[in-house]
Formats: sequence, C-alpha cells, structure tokens
Amino acid sequence: MQITIKKLQDLLSSVQRKKIQTLKLKQGKFELLLNKTYKKVNQEIIPSQKSAVLQNSPSTIIKSINNTKKSSVVNEDRTEYATIVSPMVGTFYHSPAPGEKIFVQVGDEVKFNQTVCIIEAMKLMNEIEAEIEGKIIEILVKDGDIVDCGQALMKVET
Repeated sequence: MQITIKKLQDLLSSVQRKKIQTLKLKQGKFELLLNKTYKKVNQEIIPSQKSAVLQNSPSTIIKSINNTKKSSVVNEDRTEYATIVSPMVGTFYHSPAPGEKIFVQVGDEVKFNQTVCIIEAMKLMNEIEAEIEGKIIEILVKDGDIVDCGQALMKVET
C-alpha cells in the first residue's frame, strides 16, 4: 500500500477529531511519529434542579442559572498542563548518576528536546527529552521507581 498525501491528510484529520495523543506509523522506509498534547477543558456543571424547574417560571430558572455561572466565573485561574510520559518500561532516575545534579525539578523551565530524566531499561540508560516547552509543576514519580510504558512522569504547565 502506497502512502499518498490524501491518505495522510485523512489520517491526520482523524487523529485530530478523535484527539489521539500518540501515533506511530511505519511502512517500508516511511515512518511517521506523531505526539500531540491537548489542553484540558474543564466543563461547567449546572446543578440539577428538576423539581424547581417543573414548579418555577422561566424567569426564575434563568436567574438561577445565571447565579450559578457567576459563581463559577470567579474560579477562572485554571492551570493548563501537558504530561511527559515514559516511552518504555524501566527504572526512573532524576540524575545521570547518583550524587550528580538532577536534570529538572519543580519550578524549572524546560525547553523542547531538553533531557528531563533517564529511564534504565535492560541495562541501557535512555535519556527522556521534553517534547514541549513550559514549567515543571509536578514530578509524579520518585527516583528509582519502576515506570510503565505510557505512565505520566511529569506535569508541565503550557
């Protein structure tokens, strides 16, 4: 099967519609690796008031909904973040060797392709690089922890 521009465009639009975060496609000499982060959207939930809706006039219901929206507007300082995930199973390390300076800590700014940690797998040390830029807001694993493929390692504020 030949990869055409049309097939590639269809694939990419499907990835975007279904919000797929990671895709790896390999066919012969053609290889495509796609990593996409989506911003977390918090939805506003309006409390259910079925008994009040059945008994109240429309103007009262509108006032009730407007009051609910006003109280939720106060809480607009939501932090949007992406995660750095482990691409393999292995042991997580903060630094290149025991006693050496750690790669990143909470509050550090990371750049694209900056090494953020090491995952040891089968006696090989694999440097994990940031695929996004931002500020480290949380490190989710401890030094020496065993991590799974796809496990979130760090939260990065975007």
